[in-house]
Amino acid sequence: MKKTIAFLLALMMLFALCACGGDSDNSDNKKENESYEPDYGELYYEAEGLKFGIMDFADAVLDSLGEPDGTFESESCAYQGKDYFYYYDGFEVMANEIDGNMRITGITVADDTVQNPQGVKIGMDIEEALSLMGDGYTQSGSVYKYIVGSTLLMIKAGDDNCVSAIEYAVAANQE
Repeated sequence: MKKTIAFLLALMMLFALCACGGDSDNSDNKKENESYEPDYGELYYEAEGLKFGIMDFADAVLDSLGEPDGTFESESCAYQGKDYFYYYDGFEVMANEIDGNMRITGITVADDTVQNPQGVKIGMDIEEALSLMGDGYTQSGSVYKYIVGSTLLMIKAGDDNCVSAIEYAVAANQE
């Protein structure tokens, strides 16, 4: 009788372990992936025909962009874990793990060989850049900020009144 009870208890423990050891985390992430809708409006970046933006799932974007020219990782100041940087011809992508998913948290235009979808590029006159982007910005010194959903687009003017930096970031983390 004791052997039968012990066998039944062992069998129940085995079923319990099998039930707990499933891929519930992966299915939850897949559900999140399937239901994700970007909220960056027109503040996205486009490279090689691929549109992507802040808080998009990084793995799919990076796979589509292909092998980067270089990578770098460092301890993050803004997020738990690390910042992951991927360098491409003319732009950079930063990703961080957020809620178990790698997300794009930054996009930087690195030089004047590329432009954003509105046509703004490094080196152009700031007034021309603002006319391409339209109204709706706030100005803080030489930085012009556009916010849509989770995205902050910053366009910085240099001393020569030309665009010196174009950066996309997570709006919630900005002051």
